[in-house]
Amino acid sequence: MISRLSHYFLGTAFLCFFLTSSSIAGEISGLLDGMTFVGNNGEKGRELDPEEYEEITFQSGLFRSISCDPYNFSSSEYSTTVVDSIIHFEATTESPTNGKIVWQGVVDGSTAEVSFIWTKERWYWDTRKEYWFRGTLKE
Repeated sequence: MISRLSHYFLGTAFLCFFLTSSSIAGEISGLLDGMTFVGNNGEKGRELDPEEYEEITFQSGLFRSISCDPYNFSSSEYSTTVVDSIIHFEATTESPTNGKIVWQGVVDGSTAEVSFIWTKERWYWDTRKEYWFRGTLKE
């Protein structure tokens, strides 16, 4: 009887540990909520452009790029995963007239590094441009 009980408690402890560990490494909803990062954008392969100010925000489970507001890109749900205490996120914003942007970024402490691809499909040609952003947490 003691042997079965110890197996039960050992199995339960292992299951609890596994569930808590996997949720830390798995997707966590709203993890970046309340954070805003400020910095500059640039085309992939080039330096950040001092004229391209950017502010990305995370609020109520939504991601938003301030520099994309004039082009009618909507806020979008974002997803996160944590790997070795670094937060990885993804989001896709869309505009009714200017296509979509797929965002992938890493937040490490108070710094965010993001790459994003803007695409716009047309019947006569498609646009695909790659950009990047580096910012720090706004205080």
